[in-house]
Parts: sequence; C-alpha cells; structure tokens
Amino acid sequence: MRKLFEPFEAKGLHFKNRIIHVPTTLNMSDPQGYATRRLAAAYGSIARGGYAATIVGATCVRRDGLINERMLGLYDEDYVIEFRDTVTEIKNNDSLAGIQLFYGGLIPGLGTTIPLEAGKGWIPGTVSWGPGNKYFIGNPDCDVIPTEEYEDIVESYAQAGRRAREAGFDFLSFHFCHGSLPHVNLSLLANQGRTDKYADRFLMIEEIIQRTQELCGKDYPIIPRLCVDENLKGGFDIDYFVEHYAPRLHALGISVLDCTFGSMLMAESRNPDIHSTEFIGPSFYTPKIVNKENISTLRKRLQERGLDMPLIGSANLVTPDHLHTMVEEAGADFAGVCRLSLDDPDFPNKMMEGREDEIRCSTHTGASLLQGNIFSKGWAGSAQNPVFGREDEYRLVPTRRPRKVVIVGGGSGGMEYAITAQEIGHDVVVLEKSGVLGGAMDWAGNYPNLPNMQMLRNQPNYHRRMMDKWEIPVRLNCEATANMILAEAPDVIVIATGAHAALPKIPGLDNARSSGFALTIDEVMARDSASSLGQNVLIFGAGEGAELAIDQKYGGKSVRLLDAKPSYVPANYVGSRAGVIGALMGRLGIKVETGMSLVGLEAGEAIFETADGEEDRIKADNIVLCLGRNPSNELASALQGRGFPVQVIGDARKPRSYANAIHEAAYLARQL
Repeated sequence: MRKLFEPFEAKGLHFKNRIIHVPTTLNMSDPQGYATRRLAAAYGSIARGGYAATIVGATCVRRDGLINERMLGLYDEDYVIEFRDTVTEIKNNDSLAGIQLFYGGLIPGLGTTIPLEAGKGWIPGTVSWGPGNKYFIGNPDCDVIPTEEYEDIVESYAQAGRRAREAGFDFLSFHFCHGSLPHVNLSLLANQGRTDKYADRFLMIEEIIQRTQELCGKDYPIIPRLCVDENLKGGFDIDYFVEHYAPRLHALGISVLDCTFGSMLMAESRNPDIHSTEFIGPSFYTPKIVNKENISTLRKRLQERGLDMPLIGSANLVTPDHLHTMVEEAGADFAGVCRLSLDDPDFPNKMMEGREDEIRCSTHTGASLLQGNIFSKGWAGSAQNPVFGREDEYRLVPTRRPRKVVIVGGGSGGMEYAITAQEIGHDVVVLEKSGVLGGAMDWAGNYPNLPNMQMLRNQPNYHRRMMDKWEIPVRLNCEATANMILAEAPDVIVIATGAHAALPKIPGLDNARSSGFALTIDEVMARDSASSLGQNVLIFGAGEGAELAIDQKYGGKSVRLLDAKPSYVPANYVGSRAGVIGALMGRLGIKVETGMSLVGLEAGEAIFETADGEEDRIKADNIVLCLGRNPSNELASALQGRGFPVQVIGDARKPRSYANAIHEAAYLARQL
C-alpha cells in the first residue's frame, strides 16, 4: 500500500487515507445563503468517491462579507438545520465532514460588471475593507476596517463555528488565505499603519481560534487553510511565517495545517515566472504540482524549529502520480484536490481499485465554463463532467424501451452521447469519417512548444476508454450518407459532425491552398498532418491563432499575427487561458496587428488592406488562416421529416467549446 492510502490520526480525527477534498465555493446556496439539496448531492458525490475528508466550501459568517451571491452562510441558528442534509450525505459515504468559514475583507467587488461605490462590493449590502487601503483586490477604492468591526467579526466566526458543530460537522476549516480579512491582516503589505491591537498581524487569527475553542471545546478539531507565503514583493515568505506566525499557530493546538502559497492582493509577484495567484488557482500553463518545493521548504523549516505539524499540500494536482508525489516526495501528509474532484469525483476509488485508466483527468479548461464562474454570477461545475451539480436529476435510470440510436461523429459530443445512451440500455452505433475518435479535441492544443497542452487530450482519451469499456460499435473511416443512416433503421439520429474551418472569399485562395502556401489551423494542428510551416509565418485571425503564434515563436520561427478586428478578442473557448496568452505575447514581443483585412493571396505573398485603406503586401513562407469555424450539419437537413427525431449537438449546432457538446449530449441522451 502506497503512502497515499495509509490511514492517518490527527488530534481526534481518523483519516482513512491521505486524499482530502479541499474547499472551494460552489455557489449552490439559495438566495439567503441556506444550504440546498443541490449542494448536498454535490458533496455527497465527492464523499462517495473515497475521500478521507470532504470540506464544504467558503461559508460566510457575516452577510456584508459575501463575495458571491449564492455563497453559503451560517449567520444565525436558523441555518443549522439546512446543513444537516449535506453533513449526512458526506458521513453516510464514510468521509469526514468539514466546513470552511469565511469573511470577505478586500475580496468583495471582484468580478463586478457594474460601477462600485467606495468601500462596497457589487452584491448589495457588502463591504470591501481591510486593515489598510494601500492594496486592494475587489474594489480599488476600499475602506479601512475599524477596531470594533474586527471584534464583531471575530465573534461571528466563533458563533458560526459553534453552529457548524451543532450541524454535525467533524471539524472546522477557516479561510485564512487568498485575500479574506484574516489573511490580509497577516499581510506585511495590506496591514500597515494600524495603531490598534490589530497592528499585531496574527492577533485576529489567534482570537478567532481561541474564541471558537471557548464555544466548541479545545478538543474540537480545527484545520485552518492559511497563507504560508504571499509570494509578493514585500510580502511575507515561508521563513517569516515560520519565525513569526507558526509558533503561535502551533500553540493553539490545530489538528492539521492546510497550506496555500499565494495572494490575490494587487501587488507585484516575487517570482517573475509564476504569478502569485498561480500558487492558489493555477492557470492552464502553470507547472504541475506547483507547490511541491514550497511544501518541502515549509516542512523542513518547521522541523528545524520543532514545530512539525500535519500539512495538506495542494494546487495543480491533476493526475494520480501528482497526488503520490505530493505525499511521497514533497513531504505533505495529505494531498488536497479540488478541480479533479469536480471532473471525476470517483477518482480516489478508481485509484484504490486499480482503475486509474478510467479516471477523467482534467483538461484544466475552466471548472465553471458553462455557468460563468463563481466570481461572475455562476455556479461551479465541470466542463468535462456534466453530472456534477446535477447528481439527483441526472441519475441514470435503465430504460424499459431500448431504442436504436445512430450517432454521426465521434468527437466529444458524439462519444458522451453514445456512452450515456449505452449505459441507459439503448442500442448505439457511431459512424466516424476519420480513422480515430476524438474530433477536434484530438488535435486541439497540438502545440509542441507550449506547456501542459497534453492535458487537452485527457478528455478524448477518457471517452475512448469508456467507448471500449462499453463495447460500443464504432465504424471508422465511414463517410456517412443519408441512405447509409436510414439503412440502420434508427429510432433517433444524432448529428455530432462538428465544424470546419471558415475560409475567406478572396482571389488566389484555391491556388494558395493547393500549393501549400495557405493552410487552416486545423491542417497545421492535426496530429497526422504532414503540413509543416516555413521560417516566416503569417497567422491571420488572432482570436484562434494567438497560441499558435506563441508556439511558433518559441520554436524559433519569425511570426506576424494579424487580425481584421480593431482590437484583439480571444476565441470564446480560450477561457481562463486568455490572460496568460496575453502575457506570453507581450514577453515574446508578439503584437497583434489589428485592422488588417486579407483581400488576396499570390505566390508567397498575402495582400492586406489596412484600416486606412492602404494596400500592404507581406511575403512569407506560409499563411495560416484562423478565422473561426462553421457548422458541418448538412446531414441534418437531409434527414429531417423522416419520422424520427434528428438531434444536432455541439459544434454541428453552433461552434463553441467541447464542453457545450458534452453537456448537450448528456442532457439529450437522458431524455430518450
């Protein structure tokens, strides 16, 4: 048995293994902050997956500290009973139940789409304030919190802790990180110039824990999630934490320390290569196990001071090997996961049962891709896993009326539909025109010079394994026609044929394409493509082409990135990668040349019209056209009106993200 699956004892808590679902806001409360059935089902699905502990995400202790409009609350006694269903779901599945208590501090106002009043968040009644107002997170015009409000918030934390214990939670987690009020009180940057008792930066945390212990008993386990290193210039680091904060924290008798290593304060990052926020919420390009060295250093420094305490290490643990590395090499006692919990809640069980090949490893493309995100009026979900957050209504029920389902297209939507329909009990066949299942996701991200791009293939790899497991009939290299489909005697036809590259209507295009001078991004990216680009490359269409430009630049090519729009607009599927893409372009000196309309192609030359109406001829070895995609749904029209439903999903309906295809397929297959 590897260390990850060994039990662990920590001050009154028995952990059956070393895997913990660390807290994140799901935004699944009702409008008043009460726990809901959706919340209970979501956390129940996580606990059922085999976690030693499942920690309910940020739960506000006072209404004016909200940062999301569907954030949980524990404001008064009326809230206790609503949490019992969630606690029961977690405990029935043999997982310890924890809850994280929170107060916003400087975060309220983050993600606003409306103008903010001074010192206010965007949710009515919320405030944005901290120990000082030199640095901000949500509202640039933040306030300074007075002493008496500090004292009231300390009491609110403790009373919420008492209520959590009454609700049946096994332990408390406190949100002492990422910009919440207790964290910014710790900060050497945010907490400057105070003359009251909270000039002692650790005092607020100390008071919260001590008052909670007065109400709940010193034996009630506490697992604070605490910033150990701000990773900001002028902010505290691990050495400062160990010298000034760790001794007082250790003396309070906490059970486990849940470690984080970054800050959301608007200040300059200490590490020029990894932004401070990437140690908290890693971006797509962030190195995996990003806190490995941080955990190792912290463990060493604590042991040197005789302050050893159990540690949770987290952030960018995407595969089973990452979890093993965190506990076996980095020195953490526990591996904390969050994103993977949403993408595949059952992954701990799959690891323990030797079914790692069935884990739906994350593509890391946005946990809330379809519902906005938790800072902009959305609830947390998974781009890959359509069931998370819908566990009750998406429960599979075997059919009593099997139907013949013919699916045309074996991309993300087609495979999700096929797997779901087969599990329900329908008779499924998939017709795929290429020689491999996967669709656009099979070649998307085929950038050899960019980090982590292999993650995009996690989803098609998972789908292919499940297609094999369920022994779903697949016909590859099959160019489906209406007659061929009708010969299958279908009850339902699903058109999941994806989309094709949009091409401009300009002189010289056909010759440029036949000669290999002009290529689409699909042709360049395809894994089995023989296309290779020359030294001097033009990329037309910055929305889709920005990552290709970065990849080619890293590969030593001379690149120009042009776009007809007046300003650069990332493609919608880029999502959370957009900010990092912009930073990389700046670092590499790639400037989007906007207002450039492609009007013609000649041998080795592209002809543009500038925003001023001037002609600009640019010589190059190749031009790559990245102009978006058009639906490939001609079959749908040919099959309509034949006496059976024809469902069009994914990019065949409208080019968007692979997640839209997966979620549409999961919904429609359950309606058969």
